[in-house]
Amino acid sequence: MGLFNDLAMGWRYARGLKPFLSDKRSDSDPTATIRAELATRDERFLSTMHAGIFAYPRSPYLPLLQRAGIDEQHLAALVRQLGIQATLRQLYDAGVYLTLDEFKGRAPIVRSGLELPVKASDFDSPLNKGQLHGVTGGSRTRGTRITLDLEDFEGEIPMYRLWLQANDALALPQTYWRPAMPSTSTLKYALIAARTGIRVDRWYTQTRPGPRQPGGITGALVHGATCLLTTFAGSPLPYPRYVPTDAPDPIVRWLAAQTARGERIYLDVIVSSAVLLCQRAAELGLDISGHLFRTISEPLTPAKAMAIRNAGCDVFSAYGMVDAGRLGCSCGTPNALDDMHLFTHRNAFLDVARAVPGWPQPVGALYLTSLRPTAPKMLLNVETGDYGVLSQRQCGCPLGQAGLTTHLHTIRNYEKLTSAGMHFMGADLLDLLEVALPTRYGGAPTDYQFVEAEEGARTVLKLVIHPRVAIADTGEVKAYVLRELEKRTAGGRLMTDIWRDSDTLHIERAQPYLTGSAKIQPLHVVPSRMKASQ
Repeated sequence: MGLFNDLAMGWRYARGLKPFLSDKRSDSDPTATIRAELATRDERFLSTMHAGIFAYPRSPYLPLLQRAGIDEQHLAALVRQLGIQATLRQLYDAGVYLTLDEFKGRAPIVRSGLELPVKASDFDSPLNKGQLHGVTGGSRTRGTRITLDLEDFEGEIPMYRLWLQANDALALPQTYWRPAMPSTSTLKYALIAARTGIRVDRWYTQTRPGPRQPGGITGALVHGATCLLTTFAGSPLPYPRYVPTDAPDPIVRWLAAQTARGERIYLDVIVSSAVLLCQRAAELGLDISGHLFRTISEPLTPAKAMAIRNAGCDVFSAYGMVDAGRLGCSCGTPNALDDMHLFTHRNAFLDVARAVPGWPQPVGALYLTSLRPTAPKMLLNVETGDYGVLSQRQCGCPLGQAGLTTHLHTIRNYEKLTSAGMHFMGADLLDLLEVALPTRYGGAPTDYQFVEAEEGARTVLKLVIHPRVAIADTGEVKAYVLRELEKRTAGGRLMTDIWRDSDTLHIERAQPYLTGSAKIQPLHVVPSRMKASQ
């Protein structure tokens, strides 16, 4: 049955690719398209809730809504009376939401009087056509299988065009250094670029493509078919070329050659990979200035942005989840380093004060609801694990002129930062790894990482330091880190005293660990019985 489904999905993808690339009727006025979608948010939300939840008896959201006493008519009345935002707040207060562990299928849904076992696949949208299989990044697990369709790609084109226009990138040829299949994100944006008429020169990947890799036969077929079909359609895309994170020289030399020719390149790249490129260019004495880096997957922090700008390159960023698609992108007239326009014509965002264990102040946790039927997952008040600074602002850039006036900046994650009994706030952890340690001992912002691992029956926390950083005394580094954690962490003195006594913190000289989607997380967790990729 699985093979048959994969073949049917592949046929739908191949059959839909040419129409997707050639039918450009919706591209003529992206501002008008976004404004029209903003004007119909309420209707599209209710339509999606009807088809994806109320008319779908297997939806895990139904027991939550029934427990709260909310049927379809009641929901429609709330939206018409209060609007989407106030309605979502009432639903949240009534227990209609999902924690990230529930949404990922790592824990059952538990509310007073209700316990519902769930799997990640239970939240797959029954409305999604399923033309392409992929997996999420898998920061703590092997990743979640999701299905995507070209109609959802189509919906991102208007804001994609305005985003490039806002950042003076609409005319730039594009190159990627991002994972190949089974991650679908790079393929998605390469296809969107091709549809928009933008030249895609090269696709480098940190993950080795090909039939010998896990899931590689399907990936090789998808990549091969995509190259062939896009060539026939007049918008050829390159086949991914493997360039590992620890050996970026081919990309560095190619970028230097483009600089020498006076050609400006738009490079779509994971944040930490961008820093590694710039660092390697400096080591080789090569000039890669003049290019524009579009960074993803990790926070664009001041230290990482400085490393990129010191190489003479510009940088802007994007915000998204594979489960939901692109959620926001850089403002053309930003108020902060990572100032994003949130795509409120496609999603609704709820800011909830959430208490984090071991931390004295709540964070403004973001919860996400999708307003469109083509999203890979049904999303109704789903915890993202992120927090940031939300505001309303008329900025004057093309995205703002289209009516996207909700901004988010200083985006950090709290869900992945609890380790060995201590909770780290994202901003403090990043400052320690990217600023304090490199300032004291040298190296780049990507040369330091915390790794949680199991050693026998106990959990230990390792500070991984890249071998290129010259460290004379690892014991002194360990003492310094414990002092810094003590200052930066709630209950720090108590917990660091326990860590000293139990020898919980270790120093490891190694290249920082990568997730399956080539991210370098500030805190990487090695799952039990599963080796992390390095």
